[in-house]
Amino acid sequence: MRKLFFITLCILIQSCNSQKKDLSQITFTEKYDTFFGDIPNEYRESSSLIDYNLYDVYQTESEKLLNFNGVDLSGYRDKKGEFGTNYVSFEFSKKDKTLAYYHVTLFYNKNINKLIETIISKTGKPVYVPSPFEGETLPDAFLWEDKTSFYTLSGVTQNQADFMVFKKNDLTVRKQMLSAGNFQYYGDYLEYLEEKKKTNKQISYYQYAKLMESEGSKFYIDDYVKP
Repeated sequence: MRKLFFITLCILIQSCNSQKKDLSQITFTEKYDTFFGDIPNEYRESSSLIDYNLYDVYQTESEKLLNFNGVDLSGYRDKKGEFGTNYVSFEFSKKDKTLAYYHVTLFYNKNINKLIETIISKTGKPVYVPSPFEGETLPDAFLWEDKTSFYTLSGVTQNQADFMVFKKNDLTVRKQMLSAGNFQYYGDYLEYLEEKKKTNKQISYYQYAKLMESEGSKFYIDDYVKP
């Protein structure tokens, strides 16, 4: 009886480990040792977008992990498994093996509008939208936040889109992810709030952009788009 119970327990554990994971349910408390279960993944040496001295990167194309709140993020351009196949990368701290950040690369983005819709339903409207590229009418990037995390989506109008999620209070990750590119100005805004010991309820991004304009920096207001 005891042996039968042990076998049943093992089967249940294996079954749970083999189930699909929902990226929208990640809490950034997950540990590498138990995160993937039997989901195939590949270690990517020295490929951290944050700091390869501090983080280990594991990548997978498995459909079991390319799912966000019911939206299927898997797919490929030409042939599955070759260049052009969607994948997700996870960065775990070398120190304690805790998940710090994930990044979905979408070469095939047929569900990009569904992804935007489900993020809005989960978090509300974007907090920051950079102005469209010259000659374009639609925004190419969006940034959302909820109580715990930031969600960035860029390349919406391009051949490749990138969806990244990380904790708001992880300053190492946040400063790297929001220090350049589409979201640099919002990163500057967050640093300003910290320096002045203010919150986004007290000073909005628009107010910050107007303040920067009054001090001679028009970049922020010129880039502003009302979310």
